[in-house]
Amino acid sequence: MQKPPIVMDTGPLLTYLAIRYLVSRDAAKARRSHVLEEIRGRAFNENEQERFLELMKQHTFTTAHAVSEALNLRETSALSREKEEFRRNSLEVLVGGAISEIACPIEEICKTEDFRHLICLHGLTDAGVIFVASRNKALVLTDDGRLFSSYSADSGHVIELLDNFLREPA
Repeated sequence: MQKPPIVMDTGPLLTYLAIRYLVSRDAAKARRSHVLEEIRGRAFNENEQERFLELMKQHTFTTAHAVSEALNLRETSALSREKEEFRRNSLEVLVGGAISEIACPIEEICKTEDFRHLICLHGLTDAGVIFVASRNKALVLTDDGRLFSSYSADSGHVIELLDNFLREPA
């Protein structure tokens, strides 16, 4: 059975871009752990990192809105001192074919009242990610527990929290 494509929300996208950046810099294990713990809000062990990189071999989408949020590092971020290098590396990853950007113009999203409502509840980025997922019969990976709890049960959308997804057997 073929696995569904994946649509990445901002948190998982930032995590992936950070891993790819840190790997490209041959960052020490302690540095990778520190940066990923800050991004994830908890330790993100090597097995989870490897499983995530393996997962990313599936067909993966994101939206320009999620990319914009992921590249807009907080000034207090462990990567903020290296934001130009991080962004340069991230652009290489994003145009390198690992992740496809799917257009989701606000005009298209707002054509359906449910998605217009979703923008009002959760914002344009989350609505765009769910919009793209529904159009492509894809799984949404998010870190947003609020979005997950609102749309994971009986919503018609398949949404998983990244942490839960990485803990499940392959």
